[in-house]
Amino acid sequence: MVYHPRIESGELASFVTSRSRNSELWFVNNRNLEFAILGYLAKYAERYKVKLYGIAIEGNYIQGPALFPLMNRAHFMRDLNSSIARAVPRFTPEYRGGRFWGRRYSSEFLPGADDIEEYFFYTALQPIKDGLVKRLSDYPGYHFFRDAVWGIERKYKVVRWKEYNDAMRYGKIVSIKDFTDIVTLKYERLPGYEDLSQKDYARLMYRKLEERRRKIIEERGKKPFVGKPQLLQTKRGTLPRTTKSSTLRSHRPRILCICPERRAQYKAWYFSIYFDYKHASKEYREGNPDIIFPIGTYKPQIWFKPQEIIQ
Repeated sequence: MVYHPRIESGELASFVTSRSRNSELWFVNNRNLEFAILGYLAKYAERYKVKLYGIAIEGNYIQGPALFPLMNRAHFMRDLNSSIARAVPRFTPEYRGGRFWGRRYSSEFLPGADDIEEYFFYTALQPIKDGLVKRLSDYPGYHFFRDAVWGIERKYKVVRWKEYNDAMRYGKIVSIKDFTDIVTLKYERLPGYEDLSQKDYARLMYRKLEERRRKIIEERGKKPFVGKPQLLQTKRGTLPRTTKSSTLRSHRPRILCICPERRAQYKAWYFSIYFDYKHASKEYREGNPDIIFPIGTYKPQIWFKPQEIIQ
């Protein structure tokens, strides 16, 4: 199945994933790149008013649940992924060049509060589900969970590299500090827990995390974990032993939902927009610039008309 058209929603959260080309492990053992990614995440979340619930930076992919109230997921992901792609060679001398991302990011809707919670913990427990470590405290890379459940906000530095390089190009005497912004990365509390105190919320989330962690380990059986020492020996740019893979015709879910009835309801909603979009797109490509597109969809790019979003 080919890529489905982008549909934006200001009410439904999305689970977004971006994976490196050939699933190469460029996000391992690189603290400076990690800080840069988190800085860009904070910068564009603030710019586009995105509500982040969590983020996993693991080996060859970045993923997590987020809400885009201004219906601008495409703009956020465009800027975030392009900034990360430029940062990789800057902080990774081993990088061999060429396109960084394997393909465009994937996105699935999370229609309910319990669906957001499900994929919040899915994101948090990725190092354990992937067989890397038995406990999150052993994971050597970035992990968001503590900051998210305790409401901790962290500051990162983001350099405006284009402005800095332009200034350097014209021979000006400049300091990189003059082109550095301080941004704040913060996470949203999961919906449905607004009335809890911060302490009660954190305790509840840790209890749920531990319950899920134990279940994963039980289901894993006697399969060994990679472990922290071996993870610290992983060379950047190598291929993982195993990785998720797909082709243009692989099945890609539109809706991620733990309730079958609600999933069916939102799949019907999705495909009603999809077929309206297909009709409008056909008319538009055949020369009707006044055709009305469904709310939350983008007009296809053609030479005489710039891309727009219908709001």
